[in-house]
Amino acid sequence: MEYKKEYKCSVLSREMLLGDTAYIELNCPDIARTARPGQFVNVSCSKFLKRPFGIASVDRDSGSFFIGVKSIGSGTGEIITLDRGDEVDVLGPLGNGFDLDSFGSYILVSGGTGVFPVNFAAQYLESSGKNFTVVQGFRDASQVVLNRPSYVLTTDSGDCGIKGTAIAGLDTLDKCVCGSSSCIICVGPVPMMKAVSGWALNHSMKCYVSMEQRMACGVGICLCCIVKVKADNKDGFVNVRCCKDGPVFDSSEVIW
Repeated sequence: MEYKKEYKCSVLSREMLLGDTAYIELNCPDIARTARPGQFVNVSCSKFLKRPFGIASVDRDSGSFFIGVKSIGSGTGEIITLDRGDEVDVLGPLGNGFDLDSFGSYILVSGGTGVFPVNFAAQYLESSGKNFTVVQGFRDASQVVLNRPSYVLTTDSGDCGIKGTAIAGLDTLDKCVCGSSSCIICVGPVPMMKAVSGWALNHSMKCYVSMEQRMACGVGICLCCIVKVKADNKDGFVNVRCCKDGPVFDSSEVIW
């Protein structure tokens, strides 16, 4: 069995994007060099288990990488208080990544903390000279992070961007963007990913989603991050490990 390496990483910077959301830069040349968009790391805190975070960006020249952390409990609440010079244990990079080379163009759809791994995908596509469009969905203007003027922005409240969900943003795209040569990459809340998966199916497009399950070990041993995917057996499905077999899955294979 292959085990990923654990590193002791120092915090280089921390920016509070929102009152409960931090953008943290960690020093680790090995992770910065080898990480692929869609992979994640497990970060230590004072609690028993590490917390998983999608890699949001890498700087291969300086040997650092970034994660976005939203405080949703005691562990993440502790991690967003990390300051420059603090050290944490980091296991990674973990999981599989997005296929960002096989299609002519990409539509990147994100919501909530999904903006962070999607940001890494956009960084990769931009550096590769690939055509891509980004659609972001937020609850309201107060939740908008990592947005660019070129992105299609939607909010449930309608107080900025297009009123509605990410689907409303997808519906505005030119038909030439939405073809069989294009691929959708989606990360966000499960209801959003399910809706985007259906939209992709209706437009005969391939769609990959990153399932942000609760995890413990992060390397496929504990079996607590199970995802149901379709299978040709009597049950019609099999349980796979989000951390080891994912977190990226073909959305048409996921049992929502």
